[in-house]
Amino acid sequence: MKKIQLLNDDYLGHADIIRHACRGIVIKDGKILLSYEEKNGKYMIPGGGVEGDESLEECCARELLEETGIIVKPKDYYLEIEELFDVWQHFNHYYICDFVEDTGKLNLTEAEKLADYKPVWLPIDEAKQIFGDYEKYHQNKIEDYGLYRREYAAITEMPFNI
Repeated sequence: MKKIQLLNDDYLGHADIIRHACRGIVIKDGKILLSYEEKNGKYMIPGGGVEGDESLEECCARELLEETGIIVKPKDYYLEIEELFDVWQHFNHYYICDFVEDTGKLNLTEAEKLADYKPVWLPIDEAKQIFGDYEKYHQNKIEDYGLYRREYAAITEMPFNI
């Protein structure tokens, strides 16, 4: 498993808040599963924060089911991205997941509902291009810059045998 640290320009030099999140890479028919915020026109690899004493694998499977309605089996923990921004130290744990079943039922948080989250399947090259354009947000949307830079790193570090 590879580890990467990303330091954003807005990092204040200390972490008051530490968060662990799990994200799942699901590939099917040459396409990658992403979450899309329709309201904000923003893509991301689905996932979210670890709750209680659940394992990283349990978090990954739960978050993908909630955000996309898809049951997955996390199989390969291939990447940890540590992000430092504002007063945050955010660890993102990335898994390659096997697609099991699409239930068609989302269980979104209020914030996700307001952003109008939708699961989408995009060709991997298209997702790489979207996330690879992160620099265009650097000066005016630091949050999107950090998000897209992180997701670009996750996609470019994917093992080739998936």
